Amino acid sequence: MYKSNNDRVEKIKVSVIIPVYQVENYLERAVDSVLAQTLEEKEIILVDDGSEDASPQICDRYAQEHPELIHVIHKPNEGLGMARNTGLDAARGEYVAFLDSDDTVEPEMYAAMYEKAIAEDDDIVMCDVRILYVEENRSSVVSSYTREEVDLSDYIANGNNITYSVNKIYRRSLWEENRYEKMLFEDIALIPALITRTPRIGYVRKAFYNYYRRANTISTSAVGGMVDILQAFRSFMETSDPKYREEVVYCIAKQLYWNMTQSRVLFQADFIEFLKEYKGYFLLNSYLAKDRTVQRLLDFLDKEVIPERFICVHFGRPIPEGYLEELREDFPGAQLIDADEHSYPTEQLPENVQKALSEGHTTYAEEYVALRILFEQGGIVLAPEYRANLNLKRLRLGRIFFGFEDDEALTTGCYGALQGHYVIQALLDTYGEDTIFNKAFLPLQDRIRDFLILHFQLKANGRKQLLKKEVQIYLPSVLAYDMQDGENCCRRADIPVPEGFAAVSERVLKMWSDRVLENWNLYKQEKSTKPSSRGNASTPTPAAAAAGVSRQEMDRRIREVVENYENSTSWRITRPLRALGRLFKK
Repeated sequence: MYKSNNDRVEKIKVSVIIPVYQVENYLERAVDSVLAQTLEEKEIILVDDGSEDASPQICDRYAQEHPELIHVIHKPNEGLGMARNTGLDAARGEYVAFLDSDDTVEPEMYAAMYEKAIAEDDDIVMCDVRILYVEENRSSVVSSYTREEVDLSDYIANGNNITYSVNKIYRRSLWEENRYEKMLFEDIALIPALITRTPRIGYVRKAFYNYYRRANTISTSAVGGMVDILQAFRSFMETSDPKYREEVVYCIAKQLYWNMTQSRVLFQADFIEFLKEYKGYFLLNSYLAKDRTVQRLLDFLDKEVIPERFICVHFGRPIPEGYLEELREDFPGAQLIDADEHSYPTEQLPENVQKALSEGHTTYAEEYVALRILFEQGGIVLAPEYRANLNLKRLRLGRIFFGFEDDEALTTGCYGALQGHYVIQALLDTYGEDTIFNKAFLPLQDRIRDFLILHFQLKANGRKQLLKKEVQIYLPSVLAYDMQDGENCCRRADIPVPEGFAAVSERVLKMWSDRVLENWNLYKQEKSTKPSSRGNASTPTPAAAAAGVSRQEMDRRIREVVENYENSTSWRITRPLRALGRLFKK
């Protein structure tokens, strides 16, 4: 209950729940914006979700200064959704609202929205959102709907801000059977589905909520947990009122298209798998049939995706410490095939592989088994001494990929393919042939290199290549060594190096340095060309012509090389790296 200045006991009209985590720089601004509300019959519930900065002390200070208005709950860290659930358990208001602790609300927000709810007996009332782009020093207003009277079908299909928890007030009784899940994107999983089951929705066409958008927040940063958005879409799809299925599918399609092409392109392979999971819903959707832009989403149905399945083969040795932890951090939903010497009984292996094992050539046997599992199930082979990072997701968009280890050799620490790929089948077949590879138990990297040279005209030069529009070959900096240029997807982890350094073999460092010098000389040649001889932008200059590229492509390469040259940690610490390279060579 709320106690007024006249000591009369009033009912609490709106409970404002503010989850708090590591927001000492913004919390006061948020709480002050609620204290400034023209609605007097309110309560503020601050849920400290295990903050380790000054946020808990700020919460307690506000509770001491406003004991009649502010209630503080301190709890262990569980995430935003769980903090909101805790606030809901404590809320006493007729309606509840959520405010993120780094945002603010306009003074009239809760009074205007509560009055609307009472006047029309609404279960939910929403408003518009003002987005403030902090780094860009600009703002824009996103209207939630086109008119004040809400048509639920049209709003689900064509409205905005439908997934936001914070631009709405809710009748508290709605939460008796609804709670947030412990995940990222808990709003998407719950709020739009709740709206489909709540026909009485009001709308105040004012931008009352101020959303401060910053870089490097959970919602804008690329982290492995981003795949939670797919589970959120599933929850939205499966828990919505079935009579709005067409509108729900179209609503998800719009968000999916935006994520795949603009916001979270790195996770495109994951989105394609989701799209195929609900293929029928999307292909038959009447809204999509009329939307030429979002309809492009359906083109992705033809795209093959390497499964997010990691194959780690280790005979007679455990998986190294930290391997699983690092894998789960960036790929929490991935399947791991942990294959040791018991996974494939000796009698199931080819005769030459059995012989290799009996003579102690364990790596030869491991490489065969990894290749065999890859053919049978598809995925990515990841050797125990290698560590993958989030960038590897983009490589899943090909059918098969390998990478150079230096200017000639291919790495077998990380490579991937679709299930049943014919190249992997052909490589497996070579284990039954009478060749030097099997007689001398040569490493798989030699077998792959010679096979690709023979059948796909691979150039053993350490450069990126697409062979016959099928087999993608990457630079050593992508699948073997981290050159600190943002392109690395997988690195060696069995070479101890000081923090801030990168282990790179001498051959790779020399190759990379030679290419920087090669491009630098081309750049100087380009600069020395007289302006009168350059012609228009489409005419190649001598250096560009010598390299077989257009002027625009030459300019792009030069910019890329210069940026790498100036920014690369590997280049700045060449001398120590050469020493590490010699150590690695030994």
